[in-house]
Amino acid sequence: MAILFAALAALAGCSYKGGDIGDPFHRKFHWASFVKGEDIAQTCDASAPDRFRLVYNAIWGEQVRVYEWDSIRESLRIRVVGGGNLRDMTLGDPLAAWRAAEASVPLDRTARDGLVRALAEAKAFGPPAVGLELPSRSYYWASASCYQGRFTFTGWAYPSVEFDAARFPAALFAQDPGRDTVRPPAAIPMDVMYEYDKRRGAVMEFTLRVDAPVLGK
Repeated sequence: MAILFAALAALAGCSYKGGDIGDPFHRKFHWASFVKGEDIAQTCDASAPDRFRLVYNAIWGEQVRVYEWDSIRESLRIRVVGGGNLRDMTLGDPLAAWRAAEASVPLDRTARDGLVRALAEAKAFGPPAVGLELPSRSYYWASASCYQGRFTFTGWAYPSVEFDAARFPAALFAQDPGRDTVRPPAAIPMDVMYEYDKRRGAVMEFTLRVDAPVLGK
């Protein structure tokens, strides 16, 4: 089991080139690349539309929310990944319990501009927080964007002054039909069963890291 999870952790770094990240198998293989926006970086230049991908990690395996929009379509795509429940399995789709729930809501120019201003205030488009670590078993926001022809990947970890000061989470949650189910950040209590499963290799933990930007991107 430990070898299996080590392999899955390695595969999670495979480059994301599109496809349904809500599918649990696709997510296992491409999650790190998806969060870091490697597909966005590949097409980001002066002629590209502005594009944004925000990920709220409220403890991997319990709740993760993905928000995506661009400067062309007037809509916000929302995907929510929960912990899955064996009771929700069906013969027709055994993986249904682990698929992302998805919604699309209208996002007019005023709302888009407000989100961009809030991201700019949080320094989403400035020098990234190089070296910042984003552990899966924690609360954080990650942002991958192509804004005005420049790609940036950065993050905000909880607890921190930067996390608390950011206004864009409230703006995104205000657009989210499932806002009442958002898991707020909190101290992570000691979980004896989780630690036991971790020692025997039955759970997977991983850490994303904000790296220095590649020249020319």
